[in-house]
Amino acid sequence: MSFRPPRAAVRLVPVLAVLLVAVAATFAAPPAQAVWVDPGHGVRIDPSRGADPRVDYAALVHYGPWDDRNYRLTAEDIALLAPNEAELRAPIPAWFRVALRRANPELVRNPAVRYPLSAYNAFRQNHGGYLIDGRYYRRAFRRDGRYWVDLEAPATPGPEAPASDALSGEVRVTSPNGAAESAIAISPADTNRVVAGTNGPSGGQKMHWSADGGATWTQVTLPLGGDCCDPTVEWSSDGQYAYTATLGQCFFFCQLWFYRSDDGGQTWTSLEDVTPGDPRREISTNADREYMHVDHSPDSPFRDRIYITYHENNVMQVARSADFGHSWLVSTLSGASENRGIAGDIVTDRQGKVYLIWPAFNSRTIRLSTSTNGGATFGPISVIASTNASFTFPIPAMNAREVSVYVSADADMSGGPFDGSIYAAWADATAPPTGNPSSNHARVQVAYSRDGGASWTVTTPHETADSLSVDRFQPFLAVGPDGTVHVIFHDTRRSPDRSGSDLFYSFSTDGAQTWSAPRRITTEISPSIEDGFEYGDYSGLDMVMNDLIAIFTDNRNETGGAADSVDVYAAGIEPGGSGSPGAGRIPGAKDVPGQPLTLDKSGADIVLTWSPVCGAGTDYAVYEGLLGDPASSEPRQCSTGGATTTTLTPSSGQRFYLVVAQTGSNEGSYGQDSTGTERTPSVNACLPQAIGACP
Repeated sequence: MSFRPPRAAVRLVPVLAVLLVAVAATFAAPPAQAVWVDPGHGVRIDPSRGADPRVDYAALVHYGPWDDRNYRLTAEDIALLAPNEAELRAPIPAWFRVALRRANPELVRNPAVRYPLSAYNAFRQNHGGYLIDGRYYRRAFRRDGRYWVDLEAPATPGPEAPASDALSGEVRVTSPNGAAESAIAISPADTNRVVAGTNGPSGGQKMHWSADGGATWTQVTLPLGGDCCDPTVEWSSDGQYAYTATLGQCFFFCQLWFYRSDDGGQTWTSLEDVTPGDPRREISTNADREYMHVDHSPDSPFRDRIYITYHENNVMQVARSADFGHSWLVSTLSGASENRGIAGDIVTDRQGKVYLIWPAFNSRTIRLSTSTNGGATFGPISVIASTNASFTFPIPAMNAREVSVYVSADADMSGGPFDGSIYAAWADATAPPTGNPSSNHARVQVAYSRDGGASWTVTTPHETADSLSVDRFQPFLAVGPDGTVHVIFHDTRRSPDRSGSDLFYSFSTDGAQTWSAPRRITTEISPSIEDGFEYGDYSGLDMVMNDLIAIFTDNRNETGGAADSVDVYAAGIEPGGSGSPGAGRIPGAKDVPGQPLTLDKSGADIVLTWSPVCGAGTDYAVYEGLLGDPASSEPRQCSTGGATTTTLTPSSGQRFYLVVAQTGSNEGSYGQDSTGTERTPSVNACLPQAIGACP
């Protein structure tokens, strides 16, 4: 298979648009002695390039690595920095520190306030790295009380092409084949660093680490051996530690083990710093289906508390650690029949309130219990929604292992209009299932609460008209830093007998009330898996900054032969959301006035002409399909360069043509049918769909 190169970041914010009026101040005179940017003395800071002779530009290397955008700073800008600025260790240049303080009044000259850990990620992803003589550099270090930039490291052109850490396209994580069930987590301090866990290959839980945003992976094993399965991974809020948990010593029952890494997942022996010779913690002797969460909120009194939810004999448990995984305490929830469950998730909000959400199979409900004291005690159990399925149910793509009704949860801490919302996703049957896989149909459900879990609304993040011909299962949910809700799931729409699947992605910018048209992420369909484990029980998804990475089981054969070649893949996803505006509609569509799309002949070719988009849009995609089959549309041009006309050679047979507006990040409406329902985008759409309003 082929891979695309890492994509460029979508936006470069001009510094001069950020740096506004500042309070007057003075600064030391420029130094007489040369100050170098790099340890090899390749580039010298030139004060004559600076905008203000009052500023000692060379002294700015004590604050952060050099960046030529520092030359724009004035003494008034420098006055916004704190008296102890050199003590605020963060590898971000002076100009970006000024920009941060202007954008956040809490930071202005306040020596008690530290820069957010995400500041470095934001700088690098939105501004490309350290700009020196027209090129971006991404490696820097601190030595002798100042910062240095490594000019020997690979650089990228600037300033039009800032780089991104995110994986682009798909990459196989596991080798050899035979792995399923996976979890993934991106470091909150450095999005280049990613860890993952998988069930297999070759038995046991395998760990994987990446130092390049998921583009390449190294596989390692956990120390001491005896590990089994059910991987879950997380990071401490500062990125110092990566965490994982696994089941181990499984015979009739499994123990629950916890490990810590202090080198980005390369080794998992960090707990030996506390207990020499003992790299793990045994939390339970009778556990199953654990999942982990770390409280990252700076406003939480329990920040960096680790939570692991699991069950013992279907009674839900929550283990917690307040010392980075060294010691653990456990809370047990009610074991009443209606509460017994498996495969839950746990999440915390901005204030540190804990939400434990799980599927209770005896009562066929999704249940909730919360804690306001860091997991020490949990309150009354309430019902979020009812389910048709109980525990698992068979479909053609999962007729042996069966689809697990498990929960994936997250919270909105964006500060946006839906801040504080709690979200939960799960798979369910569309009706009470039978034992016949072909008779059952799987869908994904997402519930949201705006009032701390007191009330819930359930929506569906995919089409519903095809519910009797397409199955969706194994969802995973993540909320982005802008409040966009992201969901992935397996989808069988390209498999006529529903035995194969692709990974699809959908997002919501209005708090899960409505959803984008699902977009296919995988480039190849995964054929039916002919073994008892099939896809396993779950996939994974994580997002930090603008990096969104999915991890999932896939059965494609990389050599072009027949399946089975069951592996775990990771895929970087270009996230939709509020930062990606929706495109409008082409005039002539339903309720949109204007000259409609016209078709003329030019020899053997056809000429399509249309009016400019109504609403947001700067470009157009052109699709062709078989007349009478609206779902057959395939892209002929993914861009017209903004032109409102194009000439094509038609394919054989009776064909129809469709023009769709684009914003550069999203496609708009494909039009509406006679009932006013939006037409479904092409399965091979050029861009994800987000429909913007017209004036």
